[in-house]
Amino acid sequence: MEQQNNNNTSSSSSVGNGNGCGHDPANPRFFSPPERHAQRPGILRKLVAKIREYYDDPRKIIPSLDLANGSDRQQRSERREACLSLLGCIIHYTDLVTLKVGIPQADGGMKGLTMPFLAGLAGLSLGRAERAIHDLKAAGIVTVHELCVELEDGAHKGLAAIRTVSAKVFAVFGLGQWLRHERDKASDRRKKKQRKDDLKNVARMQLVMGAASGQKEVPAVLGQPPAPRKCGMTPAAEFFANARAVLGTKGNSS
Repeated sequence: MEQQNNNNTSSSSSVGNGNGCGHDPANPRFFSPPERHAQRPGILRKLVAKIREYYDDPRKIIPSLDLANGSDRQQRSERREACLSLLGCIIHYTDLVTLKVGIPQADGGMKGLTMPFLAGLAGLSLGRAERAIHDLKAAGIVTVHELCVELEDGAHKGLAAIRTVSAKVFAVFGLGQWLRHERDKASDRRKKKQRKDDLKNVARMQLVMGAASGQKEVPAVLGQPPAPRKCGMTPAAEFFANARAVLGTKGNSS
């Protein structure tokens, strides 16, 4: 178990072995993304690299994390390694728009990641990962929102928690302005994709309804009266024009 006392990286081999966790103070192991994972946005990759500065100068880089264990003594090197490994993994799975950690779902929600999953990717035992997330929470770097569902028998089943990375972490490493820019871009991309998906769904539904009713012409968008047809416009072209107008109106009003 990691001890909450002063680290001495130049002392005996017992420290070099990281109390049995395989830790080498001179060669810390940090998070590396799985080879088959798609490359993450540049700002996230930059932050994963920048947080490693904390290992060599914890008191100067992130004082709140260095003092998260409630002691005035410097955080031990193996605990620093664990915090950085887990934080690197968390950042890798961070959604730029919401800064939530997980896997985005088709309905716009977020599927959280379990601690065993994060620990495995970070190369940590579950115990080290849990101590690391405790420190990250205490330092204000990560917030955790626990989730559960009620079963038919009235019991409750816990779900993977939703974690959120603080925007302040980006600011600490001089990435605050870049983060605002990237979040705006990511938000615009998501809105455009959502509108495109909505348009496709409306078109698919209307075409199916038209085929089922035996209509030869494509009907107007649901909830909208058919507009006068423009000269030379085919029924299909007219439908898509109406659909774009409706979706555009909805997008502007939101």
